[in-house]
Amino acid sequence: MTLRTTAIIAGVLGLLMLIAGLVANDARPDREVLTTASLQTPVVVVGPDVIALQGLDRIAVTAEGGIEAHTARAADAAGWLKHYSATYVAGYAGWDTLMTRTESRVVAESPSPSASPSPSASPSPSPEAAASPSASPTASATPQDGDVAARADYGSTDDWRSSWRGVNRVSLAVGSVAPGEVLVVYSADGSNLDRVEFTALRQVNDGWIDPLTWIGAFLAVLGGVAALSGLIDTRPIQERAEGWLRGRSKIGAADSVSPGSRRERRLAGSSLPDVLLDDREPSAPTGGSSVATDDAVGDAPEAPTTKEGGVL
Repeated sequence: MTLRTTAIIAGVLGLLMLIAGLVANDARPDREVLTTASLQTPVVVVGPDVIALQGLDRIAVTAEGGIEAHTARAADAAGWLKHYSATYVAGYAGWDTLMTRTESRVVAESPSPSASPSPSASPSPSPEAAASPSASPTASATPQDGDVAARADYGSTDDWRSSWRGVNRVSLAVGSVAPGEVLVVYSADGSNLDRVEFTALRQVNDGWIDPLTWIGAFLAVLGGVAALSGLIDTRPIQERAEGWLRGRSKIGAADSVSPGSRRERRLAGSSLPDVLLDDREPSAPTGGSSVATDDAVGDAPEAPTTKEGGVL
């Protein structure tokens, strides 16, 4: 397998990785999630177990008009809520839906006063009784335009620990509610609330998407270059490159070797010494025996002899 084929295979794999990374990035879920639920009661209650949910960041309630939010102990909130219809938020049914339940309280209406009997007519009308109109001293109880909006009576406020107020919307951080306390939100005029909103921050396992996309893009570009190099005739470029390398190394040029230079002698082989393998020096005698020379024999003294030729 050639290098070009290997690069093309790597480019195909990189293209698949790039496509997978782009699809995963497009389908990546948002870290901040807004979940809502509609309300049909003037009061909404969020318990301490829901407030303690992991990732829950903010709670908001919307309505037309003034809104009040309070926190209280569970026992105090239960005693207050038994007089009002309320919606209880039980938690998440999914990232798009909240689980809620509604408890209605029926308040008995006060009996209307009975009409007093009308007096009987006098058989003989008195002439002094003139029909003079009299002004009614009773003021109308219906609020006119420009008056302050009516406010519902929610009883004593001694049970509340912390309070928030707003118009059309009240939003508070979950961390501002003490652990174990209940959050109670109601409309100031007693009308039904619009909706409740939970904002949560969730953990998204997306750390592998960006590296996959970048590595896939690099391999795809590498494979594309290898594929284009197989379609384009690169022999002229290779010949120019080889000629440039030959010029740099001075190989094959006519004037690359200067006459009399060391390069010329090295190429001719003159730089190697001539060694005669048969020219050996005489070795020293072995065995401890010595050979006397003629000069040494001639210089030795002669032994004395007798007349008879004997040795003295």
